[in-house]
Amino acid sequence: MSGHFASTWIILVLSSLAPSEARELKTAREVRSLSAKAAEKGEPVAIEGQVIFSDPPNTVFLQDETAGTFFRLQGKQPPAPGDILSVRGVTFPGLYLPGIEEATFEQISSENLPPGIPATYEDLQDGRYHYQRVRVQGIVRSVRAEEEGVSLVVLSMGSSLLRIRVEAPENPEVALVDSQVAISGLAAGLINDRRQLVSPYLRVRNWEEFEFVETAPPLEQIEPVSTTELLTFDSETRGGHRVRIAGQVLGIFQNREMYLRDEDSSLYVALEEPAPSLVSGQFVEVVGFPEMAEFRPRLSNAEIVAESEMAQPPQPQLVSLEELYDGTWDGNLVATEGIVSEAFATDRGIRLTLREGNRNLRVITPDPKESIDRGMRIQVVGICRVEQTRSEQYRAAPELVSIRLRSPADLAILRKAPWWTPRRLTMTLIAMLLFSGLAILWITILRRQVSRQTLALRSKIEKEAVLEERQRIAREFHDTLEQDLAGLTLRLDAATTQTEDEKLSGFLQGSRHLVTRIQTETRNLVSDLRDARGDNTELNETIESLLEEQPKGIGPRIQLDLDTLPPLPPRTAHHLKMMTREAVTNALKHADASHILIQTRQATDHFEILVRDDGRGFDAGELDRRNPGHFGCMGIRERARKLNAEVSWNTAPGEGTSMLVRIPYP
Repeated sequence: MSGHFASTWIILVLSSLAPSEARELKTAREVRSLSAKAAEKGEPVAIEGQVIFSDPPNTVFLQDETAGTFFRLQGKQPPAPGDILSVRGVTFPGLYLPGIEEATFEQISSENLPPGIPATYEDLQDGRYHYQRVRVQGIVRSVRAEEEGVSLVVLSMGSSLLRIRVEAPENPEVALVDSQVAISGLAAGLINDRRQLVSPYLRVRNWEEFEFVETAPPLEQIEPVSTTELLTFDSETRGGHRVRIAGQVLGIFQNREMYLRDEDSSLYVALEEPAPSLVSGQFVEVVGFPEMAEFRPRLSNAEIVAESEMAQPPQPQLVSLEELYDGTWDGNLVATEGIVSEAFATDRGIRLTLREGNRNLRVITPDPKESIDRGMRIQVVGICRVEQTRSEQYRAAPELVSIRLRSPADLAILRKAPWWTPRRLTMTLIAMLLFSGLAILWITILRRQVSRQTLALRSKIEKEAVLEERQRIAREFHDTLEQDLAGLTLRLDAATTQTEDEKLSGFLQGSRHLVTRIQTETRNLVSDLRDARGDNTELNETIESLLEEQPKGIGPRIQLDLDTLPPLPPRTAHHLKMMTREAVTNALKHADASHILIQTRQATDHFEILVRDDGRGFDAGELDRRNPGHFGCMGIRERARKLNAEVSWNTAPGEGTSMLVRIPYP
């Protein structure tokens, strides 16, 4: 017993571990209940149902007792509506509902089509009966050919219009328009890319699916009504059916949009067929379906049943913008005036905005004869239209009113726009600001140029004054001091040759050498004063000229180590030359040096001059004490201050002397 139980348990476990076959879907409700993702997996389907609509060469719609679905033909011979089929295949998502693809089918029998499920427009809109046979009821608004062999019927179902596609040409022998009918067909619709039903429609095999509930009365039996009687309360009214209205044509647009006025009021009429011969002023009779527009009733799907010859053109009613907003002029021919506040082009013509007081009016006109500018005062004649309304408890009041002109002749310019329009004023202000900016810029540039010219002229005058003063001093030195020194040299030479006293002769020769040196210094000074070059000077050439002033083979050796320096102003080069000469003179006079180095070096923002000797040196503290008769270092400092330069000495007794001058680039 226990062994039998164990073997049974093993069989059950193995059977649970074995892969099970996928469950087949047996009804249309099971197929359409799948999500798009689940249907994409290709669930197997084995279903029996009746063909309710065939759309070769692609699709067949099938319905069983639970719901409706569809399958793809894939090139097979399509079955006929009413055939009972056994269909096998796999699911796929479809556009709106899941369907069956890779389908094979077998006909079992053939029966009459089932009666349609009674459905309202709301039932069709929410998709509950999608791809099922339904029955709808309403009043036929229009019938026209959609394409070859196909007709399009518009059915009024209360406040909604349902399009019905009939797979048959129009039947002129049957008066469908204004008849109340019941129609059976396939519920379908337009689907967007998000699998949403945009608008429902019905697909019908032929005219046999139409059943008359109430036939349309002949046109001559339709009772005429006035425009004020439309859609008013009447317990005996035939709601939804056509009415007859007679009146004078106020205007017609695109041969289909007509405005009609009778003795009481006016209204908009949308013609089913174009009327190219119709003109303003004619008296006509029309029949059409009344429906509420934005503010007043209108006739839709209307047709002209009678028209007269051309009569006197209709005269517009002269009203103000304020009066247009009381609503009584909707659909009527009016004339009004105002000031243009906006004007721009649209696909329907020129769109203007007129303003008068606190009211605005939108005007649509064909291309006017003259250009319309803001600020113009114009008069317009056209059809008044209430485009938007607002609620005032139990009443509707106009919120936006427009006038539609019939032709360019309906617009008249009463007063040209003032020249000072906001645009021109803005452009003028911008031009003035631009001109002021340019003037300020020009004055600033002129002032800078005058300043530069003034500085240049002042510099030129100063240079000429300095040059004149230098020339004067040079002349004075040459004519006085240098001549006196020359005379003194001659006397010392004569005295030296006439004395035999060796001591006196040595004294006289020393004095002559001193006078000669003074003469040399004087000549150099005169030469510098006479040098009036205005161009920049090479500092290295100026320093090299110092060597020419020293006697050859006598005194210490002077070495030059000169870096490449940029040209300098003559004044700067002169001061640097004199500072270098003073340093060399000090080394010759006081240092008892055997070697003197003059070195120049260039840096990023400055350059340096170094004068170094190997003489006896001195106490650096003496530089801060004034020694009577010793002004060389003082003069070097004064020159350095004029050049905004830094000067320093590095010296000690017995260690030689170094003078470093650091000059920023001018």
